[in-house]
Amino acid sequence: MLVTGASGGLGAAIAAGFVAEGARVLAASRTDEYPVPDGVAGRVLADLGAPEAGETLAAAARETLGGLDTLVAAAGGAVKGRVDELPDEVWDAGLEVNLRSAIRLVRATAPLLRTSGGRVVLLSALSASEPRGGHAVSNVGKAGLAALGKTLSRELATDGVLVNCVAPGRIRSRQLDRNFPSEEARAEFAAAHIPLGRFAGPEEIVPVTLLLGSPANTYITGQTVGVDGGMAWGI
Repeated sequence: MLVTGASGGLGAAIAAGFVAEGARVLAASRTDEYPVPDGVAGRVLADLGAPEAGETLAAAARETLGGLDTLVAAAGGAVKGRVDELPDEVWDAGLEVNLRSAIRLVRATAPLLRTSGGRVVLLSALSASEPRGGHAVSNVGKAGLAALGKTLSRELATDGVLVNCVAPGRIRSRQLDRNFPSEEARAEFAAAHIPLGRFAGPEEIVPVTLLLGSPANTYITGQTVGVDGGMAWGI
């Protein structure tokens, strides 16, 4: 299996979770600044904003794994700014990371996934269905991922490929901790917006991703599964 964004946050937690279950994981990251989880079958460096990144990762999967049975697209990030403030170059860069990179990645790996009758999990976000003010690019990109997942579930079904999205809420990460640098700030936000009253750890995204991205999933496709502590209700 291939996991992008595997050197931090959700991607690293997901890669580690699959390794713990005995999967052979190819971990992809943009740089080697941060480590990937122990036990992966290999690591590949690729800037997903580059047009050739999808083909680079597909080739690495063929070389390292001999094929591909699961793809988890976990790379991405928030982009702050209002619709009426952001120039085209910010939209272009943000949509490259959050949407177009996943399109290219699926296009490049689709032949491998068709051969294996594989699984695809796209990491969308709560903001796809509950947009955050001041995060226009991220909202649109993540909503596009949900639409992409639904579309792919229809187009790849005849090949036995199941495609789903996971939509996290507020999950602890380097980026989130920069936005909420203190325990008090996190607690105040959680009390106001998250029914469970806390942010999640990245490991709490792993169980649903393991299910959707493994052979245990035999009939779930075209779905976006929220993992948000009830936040969709609480906004």
